[in-house]
Amino acid sequence: MGRIVEVIDTSGFEKYVEKVSRRAEEEEHQAERLTESPSFRLCWMAKKYDDWFLDPLVGFIIPGVGDIISSAATFPAVYVALFKIRSLKLTMAILATMVLDLLCGLVPGIGDLCDAFYKSSKIACRLIVGYVDKDPATMKEINRRALWGTVGAIAAGLLLWLVSSFILKIVHWIGNLF
Repeated sequence: MGRIVEVIDTSGFEKYVEKVSRRAEEEEHQAERLTESPSFRLCWMAKKYDDWFLDPLVGFIIPGVGDIISSAATFPAVYVALFKIRSLKLTMAILATMVLDLLCGLVPGIGDLCDAFYKSSKIACRLIVGYVDKDPATMKEINRRALWGTVGAIAAGLLLWLVSSFILKIVHWIGNLF
């Protein structure tokens, strides 16, 4: 009996391996380009704003201003997440972090204490680096923050709609009195 030798076509597998290795190289180059970009450097400068406790100090001297500066300092991280990395989930997580910092900081007295310990720019930089490095713990944190940020945005939108419709009904009621 003759043996039949079957030749297995491995060209599909080789193409797949080539595609995966090319994608890995692209991601590595993207990470290098990201860390060299001016917007990413601004993220790290904003991190220094948190490291030097400028938010609580400025907020103590002029209430609310430190929180506004801190929120503005987080916008380079939002830019990097949205336009450089192109991740809506990461962007939402950073925005949720920024809004939480802003809301905590606006509480008189306690806000400055919160600002000393909750550092949104530092967290945003850590989330960006963890996302680019594909760190599993950071990815889990991004998912959690993005979920709560989305829920918070929907709740805020509903609250705004309810308040505005209530105000419109009052204005309409007052208008009918005359």
